[in-house]
Amino acid sequence: MGRLGAFGIFVMVIAVHWYGLQSSLSQQHAISKPKAKVHRITLSSVVVKKPKPKVEPIILPPDPEPVVEVKPIIEKPKPKPKPKKKKRVKKKKVYKPKPKPVQEKIVEDVVEPIVEQVAPIQQIDTSSIKDQYTSEIRRQIQKHLYYPKMAKRMRIQGTVRVAFRVLKDGSVTNIRVLNSTKKRLSKGAIKTLKAISLPAIPTELNEEFLDINIPIEFKLIKG
Repeated sequence: MGRLGAFGIFVMVIAVHWYGLQSSLSQQHAISKPKAKVHRITLSSVVVKKPKPKVEPIILPPDPEPVVEVKPIIEKPKPKPKPKKKKRVKKKKVYKPKPKPVQEKIVEDVVEPIVEQVAPIQQIDTSSIKDQYTSEIRRQIQKHLYYPKMAKRMRIQGTVRVAFRVLKDGSVTNIRVLNSTKKRLSKGAIKTLKAISLPAIPTELNEEFLDINIPIEFKLIKG
């Protein structure tokens, strides 16, 4: 409730009380007068009209004026005039008669072929060179032979056939034991071939490697 409504109710309440007091006083003094009907006024019977709230009109701001972008006027450069193409004047070809060639008599000299005498190529006996190289390998192996100590003590003798490959510089690879009488002697043959340095393959053979298959003999010197 607003202030006006509360104030109106307060005035009504005072008026009711005042009216009640006046009626009680008049009843005491009036003897011949008939009793008047008293209507009780209650707060519920009093209808207080609420004041309607004032609605203030909403004033909207005016729409902003649209901003128009002013684009600067750019003057386009005038195109340069294209140079005029000069017309090519075709020159007329003048055909001159070709002079006839003068036929000359050519005298050919008779050259006798020169035959050079070539000395006959001597054939190299590669088989003999290979045999010599193999015998040299055997001599080097027997010279640097490793005889196992236990085999010497046990007086073990025998032959071990081995196969290996000798490279161009004389190094030994692919060592294999093909046949052996005693296992101890086989170990001695393998150790010898791993430690030995053989001569390089002769250039006359023109080989990158040679596969050698030879027997190695283990003999004790009597003394």
